[in-house]
Amino acid sequence: MTTDSSGTRREMNKQATRQAIVDAALTLLRNQGREAMTATAIAEAAGISRRTLFNYFPTVDAVLAEPLQRLLDRVVEVLAESTQELPLITAAIRALQGAGVPQLLEPVAYLGIYAEDCSHQPGGSQPNQWQNSSRDIITTIERKYPEADPFEVRIFSHVVLGAGQAAFEEWTRQLAITTGPEANAPLDISPQQIQELHSLLTHALEQLRDGFPALLTTSDSTDKDL
Repeated sequence: MTTDSSGTRREMNKQATRQAIVDAALTLLRNQGREAMTATAIAEAAGISRRTLFNYFPTVDAVLAEPLQRLLDRVVEVLAESTQELPLITAAIRALQGAGVPQLLEPVAYLGIYAEDCSHQPGGSQPNQWQNSSRDIITTIERKYPEADPFEVRIFSHVVLGAGQAAFEEWTRQLAITTGPEANAPLDISPQQIQELHSLLTHALEQLRDGFPALLTTSDSTDKDL
């Protein structure tokens, strides 16, 4: 066996273990609810030790962030392949509508709901994974448009990610999941609800493309009313 093939097999094994950890977390959340989401429980469900889990992910939060990172990686990949003649916001919309995206949304939905729920708990805190992923998108756009103003690139990247986060928050609000289930209640999200999330994400980017005409109209309110 050559060194290259050994390295490839090693990398494939690492990816398989990483996927097994994420799958285990998703299964626990579906079947047992958020109280089951501990490092020990996830490691046992994945058939590994706690030490091995922390070799792959520094925290349970990092496990929860993995599906969203994969989704954004896919969007970045499609953006990188788009033609420069296509307006960037249109390319972002097409990337979101691209092959494989709906399948990537299901784990994002389950684990994202858990993260949202934790952020509403006393003392809970959840890193903003949408904005934490901005560096990859900024780098991709800078490479594709080297003449673009770096400040404008940063604005665009954060606005797009903020729109995605707003769509997800609206979806959880409509489902009333973040305040609904008990801590030990399993989660059950239908394919239709996943499609609704996909539609909201697409709509959010389309809104950025089309602008906000309702917000630009003159308000009937006066300063005295405020």
